[in-house]
Amino acid sequence: MTDTLSAEYAILYVDDEEMALKYFRRFVGRDFTVHTATNVDDALEVLAQQGESIGVLITDQRMPGQSGVDLLKKVRSRWPHIVRLLTTAYADLEDAIEAVNRGEIFRYLTKPWDTQTLLTELRQAMEMFTLRHERAILMREKMSVWQRLIQLGRLRDLLVMAHSLRGLRNSEHAVVAYLEDHLMAGDTVMAGTEQLDLWQVTEDEIGRSLAVVTTVREAIDALGEFGERDSQAVSVRVLAEQAATVGLDLALTQDNLPEVSLDERAIEPLCRALSAVVADHEASTSLAVSAADGGVAFIWTTASAGLPESSALLIVYLVAHHHGGTLTCRSAGDAREYRLFLPTDGTAAPAAPLAHGWLESLLVRLEGWDQMA
Repeated sequence: MTDTLSAEYAILYVDDEEMALKYFRRFVGRDFTVHTATNVDDALEVLAQQGESIGVLITDQRMPGQSGVDLLKKVRSRWPHIVRLLTTAYADLEDAIEAVNRGEIFRYLTKPWDTQTLLTELRQAMEMFTLRHERAILMREKMSVWQRLIQLGRLRDLLVMAHSLRGLRNSEHAVVAYLEDHLMAGDTVMAGTEQLDLWQVTEDEIGRSLAVVTTVREAIDALGEFGERDSQAVSVRVLAEQAATVGLDLALTQDNLPEVSLDERAIEPLCRALSAVVADHEASTSLAVSAADGGVAFIWTTASAGLPESSALLIVYLVAHHHGGTLTCRSAGDAREYRLFLPTDGTAAPAAPLAHGWLESLLVRLEGWDQMA
């Protein structure tokens, strides 16, 4: 694999002396693909276009304008995968040593070069690059396995929680709806290469799951034992007044909106959860409320496609489904549109079992889980 990578990745040499560039291309070009530049600005332009295909950069220290060390600092920040070397005259050796000590270069070479030594150093630098590259691939594979375990654990925790919420109707339907809306295509990193301690990752995940479950259970437990007889017709204006106390504006589109079936104990938790979702993710500052077939729809749009705060969002799903309503979400370009539906007749809450294959469908989509805060 290393030999293949050495053939795929190039060397960039930066020097303001045209003869040095010509000599370098002729000698080193027999073994490596070589790009050249005569100053820092030109080098940065080459890197901007081909930085991902360059494995080694070697630069002269003394150049008009910015120096080689100036270039190395920029490369270390923007293209850290590139192995960096500095070539300098003996008189500038102190600059080279300082660059080594700061970690800006892999090695320095003094001019004039010994051609065999130069080639040996470049080969070693490319070997260093390929070893780093191979390690990065292995780490990505390892992180992918860990990420799948984290994803599966999160799904399992939510489903177990849903099953344990006695007194709520349709809690499993609510959690499955939440998962279906927020299991998304795309690679989301949940465990980065900085998290190499499996025990620490596991501990962090347990803490995160407990925090989500605790927040949801506290909100639901505060409602007492739900039952169909507890639901009653509630004016949307009553909801709007309660929402205003937690800083949420319900923008009523008409005066004569139908009443909705809602347990009065659910009003405050629902409004607080909606307020948290709106505030957490740069959503529109108000919820547009309008009549819908058989009830009322509350619609709001987030500013980006990311997932709002999970605990509050779960509470909205749970309360909506308990009352026979729904919360649905759809992508709208780079944003998301949420639609909370509450019916006028809460006794119509579906009691049918989940559709066949619902778990398999979630597991198939598990690869692209979007982060849950």
